[in-house]
Amino acid sequence: MEAGIAVAAIQAVAMAAALWLSARHRLLERGMGYLVSLAVGVLLATALLHIMPEAIITVGNRPALWFTFLATIFVLFCFERIFATLTGHPVETPAQGEPDCGPHHHHHHEHGARPVSLIFGGMLHSFVDGVSVAAAFAAGRRIGWLTAVAITLHEVPHRMGDYALLRHLHVSPARAQRFLLLIAAAAMAGVAIVGVAGHTFDATNWLLPVSAASFVYIALVNLMPELPGESTIRSVCLQLACMIAGAILVALVLRVPGS
Repeated sequence: MEAGIAVAAIQAVAMAAALWLSARHRLLERGMGYLVSLAVGVLLATALLHIMPEAIITVGNRPALWFTFLATIFVLFCFERIFATLTGHPVETPAQGEPDCGPHHHHHHEHGARPVSLIFGGMLHSFVDGVSVAAAFAAGRRIGWLTAVAITLHEVPHRMGDYALLRHLHVSPARAQRFLLLIAAAAMAGVAIVGVAGHTFDATNWLLPVSAASFVYIALVNLMPELPGESTIRSVCLQLACMIAGAILVALVLRVPGS
């Protein structure tokens, strides 16, 4: 019961943060490139500093772990390409003959199934968070609430980033909010799975490399190519600073007990 309350509270706080961002259209519009840069840093650091080390601890540093990581990247790439082809939205590249209209110009791509991979990654990570909180509460109330606080600290910027990225991919505000609710529901599903399975939920540990790979894929394949070109060294440095800040934020959260 307490685990369910804690996870519901985490998702409510994260959703409220995303709604706060959605109400600030000018901030969202002017800072989109920097928000995307921040999200890239958060996703990469979460995958490589948090999720994969946790996977190595729980599953073991063995070839099967890294095969799962690599296979997930290949599967996501194949899924996006096949989905985009079947739906008539081929993925374009900047080298397809569009003229460059100046340093601020960036090409308008057909995003195809990119929101799908973003939602998949978000749901998977949210599900793993739900499992983590429920498992922590099984070990004790104190560690359970500490884990819930730590997860809230990284869930809030994640959810705000998810909303900003969905808007960046031309998803309408109402639809983006529905997707966020879907992501939040996955966390409750994680709590339910642990409640039903009891302590026999070791198989869910294999979702960790899948989650990490999905974050790396989203950051490197979907987001970095979408970062707008900047005309001044100041703008470029600010973009890079946002990316580094996202990674530092995750590193600081990892120092919180229970994270």
